[in-house]
Amino acid sequence: MTEILRERVITSFGLTPDQRDAAIERNRDIVVTAGAGSGKTRTLVARYASLLADGLSPRAVVAVTFTEKAAREMRSRVRQALTDLLKQASTEEERQRWITVNSEMDAARIGTIHSICAEILRAHPAEAEIDPKFDVLDEGLTAALRMNMIDETITVLAGQPEYSILFQHFDIASLRGLLGFLLEHRLEAQETFEKSFDSVQVVNRAIRDGMQHETIYGCIQELRSFSQPSLLQDAGDKLTQQVQELLALWSDAENALAQNDPVACAGFLYKARREKMKGNIGSKTSRAKAIVAEVQAAYDECLNPIVGGKGANDSPPDRESENRFLSLYPIIKAVFGLLASAYQNALCQRRALDFDDLESGAARLLKIPEVRQHWQAEIASLLVDEFQNTNERQRQIVEALAGAPGRLFVVGDARQSIYRFRRADVTVFRSIQQRVRIQGGLVIDLDQTYRAHEPLLQATGDLLTTVMGTADDTSRPYYVPFSPLHAVRKTEPEYISHPHIEFILGAGEDTVAARPLASRALAARLLELKEQKQIRTWDDVTLLLRASTGFAAYENAFEDAGIPFVTVAGRGFYDRPEIRDVLNILRALADPADDLAMAGLLRSPAFGLTDAALYQLRWQEDVPIPYWTALQGDLEMLEDADRTRAVRVRDILNQLLPQVDRITVADLLKKLVDITDYRSILAVEDGNGTGGRLWRNLDKLLTDAQSSGQINVRDFLEYLATINDAGAREGEAPAEAQGSVRLMTIHKSKGLEFPVVVLADASREPRGGSEAIYLSPQIGLSFKLDPPPMIYRLAKWENQKQDEAESLRLLYVALTRAKDKLIINGHSTPTSKGEWQAKAWLGDLCTAAQVDADTLVQQSGTAMLLPLNSGQKVRACAVSAEAGGLAANEAVHPPSHEEADLAPLYPSLLEPEAAVIHEDEPEEMHAWRATGSAETIPPGVVGQMVHKAIELWLFPGDPQLLPLLETAALNAGLAHPVQQSTAVRHAVEYLERLRNHPLRSEIDAAAQRYHELPYSRRVDDHAETGYIDLLYDSPSGWQIVDFKTDSIRSVKERDDLIRQYSRQMRRYSGAVETLIGQKAQTRIIFLDDHGRIEIAKIG
Repeated sequence: MTEILRERVITSFGLTPDQRDAAIERNRDIVVTAGAGSGKTRTLVARYASLLADGLSPRAVVAVTFTEKAAREMRSRVRQALTDLLKQASTEEERQRWITVNSEMDAARIGTIHSICAEILRAHPAEAEIDPKFDVLDEGLTAALRMNMIDETITVLAGQPEYSILFQHFDIASLRGLLGFLLEHRLEAQETFEKSFDSVQVVNRAIRDGMQHETIYGCIQELRSFSQPSLLQDAGDKLTQQVQELLALWSDAENALAQNDPVACAGFLYKARREKMKGNIGSKTSRAKAIVAEVQAAYDECLNPIVGGKGANDSPPDRESENRFLSLYPIIKAVFGLLASAYQNALCQRRALDFDDLESGAARLLKIPEVRQHWQAEIASLLVDEFQNTNERQRQIVEALAGAPGRLFVVGDARQSIYRFRRADVTVFRSIQQRVRIQGGLVIDLDQTYRAHEPLLQATGDLLTTVMGTADDTSRPYYVPFSPLHAVRKTEPEYISHPHIEFILGAGEDTVAARPLASRALAARLLELKEQKQIRTWDDVTLLLRASTGFAAYENAFEDAGIPFVTVAGRGFYDRPEIRDVLNILRALADPADDLAMAGLLRSPAFGLTDAALYQLRWQEDVPIPYWTALQGDLEMLEDADRTRAVRVRDILNQLLPQVDRITVADLLKKLVDITDYRSILAVEDGNGTGGRLWRNLDKLLTDAQSSGQINVRDFLEYLATINDAGAREGEAPAEAQGSVRLMTIHKSKGLEFPVVVLADASREPRGGSEAIYLSPQIGLSFKLDPPPMIYRLAKWENQKQDEAESLRLLYVALTRAKDKLIINGHSTPTSKGEWQAKAWLGDLCTAAQVDADTLVQQSGTAMLLPLNSGQKVRACAVSAEAGGLAANEAVHPPSHEEADLAPLYPSLLEPEAAVIHEDEPEEMHAWRATGSAETIPPGVVGQMVHKAIELWLFPGDPQLLPLLETAALNAGLAHPVQQSTAVRHAVEYLERLRNHPLRSEIDAAAQRYHELPYSRRVDDHAETGYIDLLYDSPSGWQIVDFKTDSIRSVKERDDLIRQYSRQMRRYSGAVETLIGQKAQTRIIFLDDHGRIEIAKIG
């Protein structure tokens, strides 16, 4: 029975042969490489469901995802699969099994690695030596606590003579940065310090490896093989002398290296490169001359990053700097010990763990045989998604949980490993592939993609083959070569025309001039494609950028062109310093006893107390005093300036605290900004020529507060956290992306797909410069001094090579988001010789497509068609102010606005595989836009106001209602007082009717009630997503209610509206049945049917 049921489950998913093998295999560990769009989530869910068909309970099948959002999506997918299997059940026994399994899904272990780690720790508090009721500190609070501990540690160090050397070599900002890095990477730092790296030996090995490089070693040996006469005959007098001196220096370097003196060795090599590899002497036909050139090229590749000498400004190896590093290292190690201990104590006092604690604690517990055996008995199967984003510690946890072969199922794609900044290590995925293969496990490559059609896939492959390369490199395990996918979709959609890849360049004398031209050229081309119907709705188009700093040029161009857009960039906006500072002040107002928030408030630019003042306030006695308590006491111990500031803090807080949770957050923020004169502070801070950017950011925060309608400060902060999770930059709710072009970072697009993808700002160079500190499992800890020690140079070089490899993977992710069309857009600038060039990704891709930027710009405005290796073609066009095309001040004419199909930015519970996504909700009004005459109320505004009040279940008589409605009216753009009062009056009338209706009492009595309930479900080949006004549990069963404010003045109008809304209500009904496994009654509540409430039951 089990095998038959398993087979039925597997068959129901319609898997390919490779997907089926991955889902059904039971006796071996499995590693699946899932290419972009290859259906890996379907495979993962099919395996999960088939394991349940085997009789395993959801508690015994652990699924580990990369994010909480992915966990919710997978849980939803599994529930949908179980619902479908229940409908397909052929026997009562099978039906009861699926009912039972479905009821157990609430307890299913589907979550992130950190949620699994937390469960392990809570199950073994004694062994872990923790409080089982610990809290998990989120990233924001963790960062604040770390900074607080760093500042306290620096204050302690300043008073101890043995640490004075630190302050001689590092200023406070540099020391704070160094300690911050170590604390952020404290687990890696602890491991590094425990290993006791010998930096001298590390550098010695690196230099030896460089000197023994095949080319260098062979060339030096060949030069040594020349006899004096033959060398003179080949090279002439001058070159012969140079070669002999080069060889003498090389011998000196070899001897120094043998004596374990890498500094002396490096000095000889540096001198050899600077003085003895000149290419302007000797005959052109000289073999010795050619050999020296080869040595120089190989040196620049293998030795220059460590030793220097290539550049005229390279500093030579410095023994004093090397000795300084060696003397500072043990002191920094000791300081880190103090800091880590203080931080750990602070966490203990809060009964909290951070994410590092979760990982290290779980890994440590699983090394205890009894604990490991317990969890291996608990878990029958372990599924891990996005394994390319894991690190070595997480791999150890996963393998310890899996135990015996046949229980581990891993899905990932090394080509899509792009989270190194989150400590993801691509080599971990590649190593587990190798281990499983050696041990006889199943290693499968899902190389069929359902995303891009074949012509686009072939053209993209042509580009990536050249840019990424196809041959593996064992010396660089972090490098992942390109490997092609095979398209399931053999042809493009009929509305998409050849070619499927386009290059659009903007050319200017420098980046500042060229970048706006490139963005305007793109806007013009998008309008053309829209006119040609190749872009059906603006939802089809998504711009992907390497960095969010490139958004502005495109936002300006689209605004000028009348192209609707929304910018999505994850957590960027709320993590900006000026915004984070204001939000921290809000946290302190919400809870003055929160010392972390109060410390941030006191140190903020708005109040500006010194670190010494914070210490004096905190430590007036033997035990620390809460800051708020200290502020209300005697402040005489403070310096005059700090005392004045502290009194100001106290006075301002005493003015604002009585108003917290009594007025809207928007009004509270405005008062805060005014009373602290925060705009003046930002004007001083914003001295880098950004033209009021900080002011605009502050205005955006105030707009977000208006949009939220919140009165309770804590609720507002939670609201912002929700916005962050949804990924909407600058507080723009995801609904605003409907009908709009999207702008987002490539990282934010991971796992998504779009009909038309624009790789925008493709000529942006990766972030330059270097870090002040590096931490590497191969090299250990290194930090920057002046001049930089060689261990630091080596670490910087290694980091650079890994960054370059990840940059290629990031490009791969960007290009493989496209389903139908790919546009590559960037700018071109002239070289010193006046030739036009493209840099960074744009330059690499132009080379791969044989697009000559100079020729393109010279023929500005003319589109060229160029062939690729596969026979596909690319279209390339450039515009420049000098050569013609789109003039520098030429405005792009806005299109006439059409009613766009609405598609959500993110389906809340689904991986975006569907071609069509339906959305029931109306498009949100954009904030702060004028709405015309005072007599006119735009359609839908009153409805939005009423829905907001119903969502919060506020009715006339509640003191929070009027502020909420006024905020909603203002946010909807009702600027005139007459408009505002009229809209509020209408909204109150509707709400008064509902308050007096028996329905309100029935809803009040409901045991369970859910307002604005989000849903997402798969229907056939597409996804449905939306929000249900109200779902509640009544004595007669679950009720779906949708409130409408349409003004009805005839029976025909009502019947027409019922027909219009019935399809929407049926979708709601289907969604609820999917979510709770029960049918619900659906009702439309018309709030203005001849001035009264009318209830229409649907189906």
